[in-house]
Amino acid sequence: MFLDPETQPAIDPLIWHALPDPASRPLGRWALGSLTAIFYKNPPTRSSESLVALPYSLVVQRSGQTILVVSLEMEDLRSLALTLGCSLRELQAEYQTKGVFGPVYGFLYSRGERQSLGLYTDSLSDAAAASFLIEAALDIFDLIDEPVLLEGEDKAP
Repeated sequence: MFLDPETQPAIDPLIWHALPDPASRPLGRWALGSLTAIFYKNPPTRSSESLVALPYSLVVQRSGQTILVVSLEMEDLRSLALTLGCSLRELQAEYQTKGVFGPVYGFLYSRGERQSLGLYTDSLSDAAAASFLIEAALDIFDLIDEPVLLEGEDKAP
């Protein structure tokens, strides 16, 4: 999927349950051409009814409006079990895990579309996640600009 960074409409936050809460404290901010990318670690979702946990999320804005979100997500098997009316053990067997979260997948959210970026197999470190999410955003907008750290340069991943 390719999106135009100048004309992409803003995301309606009521459509997607897995968007990060904008009140969360970001780890860093980058300029991606004329866009701003805000990087979050373990942000809560906007919706309290979310069935996913977000280890990392990148919110891309143009003029203060969110036009793209790229996140690493894990299904919360406890919440999913309650919603589906099945046992946690059944879901753990299905997902082949002993934990309470499913595997990590990348997803992108735009105005009207949620698209899977597939299984995330890299490290769940700040630097690896930031690199993956920023590269995904650059690819989606077909930007060749180098990301420029805007603030907290000494603390960014």
